[in-house]
Amino acid sequence: MSAQHCLNCGAALTGPERFCADCGQRTDTTRLSMRDVARDLLHSFVNIERSPLSFAWALLARPGIVAREYIEGKRRRYYGPFATLTVLVGATALAINLTGYQVLARDGFGALSTDLLQRHFNLLQLAQLPLLGCACAILFRAARLNLFEHMVLAAYALSVRAALILFVALLSVLTSNVAPSQESVYLFWAAWFVYFGWAGSQFYAGHRWMSWAKGLAAAALAYAAVVVLILAGDRTYHRVFGS
Repeated sequence: MSAQHCLNCGAALTGPERFCADCGQRTDTTRLSMRDVARDLLHSFVNIERSPLSFAWALLARPGIVAREYIEGKRRRYYGPFATLTVLVGATALAINLTGYQVLARDGFGALSTDLLQRHFNLLQLAQLPLLGCACAILFRAARLNLFEHMVLAAYALSVRAALILFVALLSVLTSNVAPSQESVYLFWAAWFVYFGWAGSQFYAGHRWMSWAKGLAAAALAYAAVVVLILAGDRTYHRVFGS
């Protein structure tokens, strides 16, 4: 047994039981590891204490607090961050493919890169999880969290972003917009940076405005890393194939 009290509900643990008698969460819940990430991805979306709508509202209203409670062990009350992100990214990619919405048309990449990323939009979204987690680990070193714990915040925030893209892609069918305007792209990224900074201010201890600024910087750093990797890949392709 790893604790005298259940990390999810706070009930006293009086014996070597594997599960809490009050809420049913495992009593050996510890800091996140690769094993926990794999378990989260395989775990079904059942047996939690919140409805999908209340969970969605929690992510919108207090994403950093949700992530903080999750890594502290209160895991039965929330959908797992990595499974949530995987499902929403998959749904978003499917919606984009079905609607033909050119989500990357105004991001400034070459035609070849844009077409490739459009067809594999799910991989593009999932690849940003470790990048954003690493950016947080660098800027919030004093938090003494491991990479997977930083990635919990990143996964929940990216899930909200994926849900927004999903909504826009579906809305494009009604509005007959095949691609976003340049202004809406700027607004989207500005809103994302501010949102992640806000989530970071809730998740990390310390001065609220400093955490907000560092969270915003982490989102910008991860975005810059994605852009650099895409442009480098595009340039390498043209050098190798000469087209």
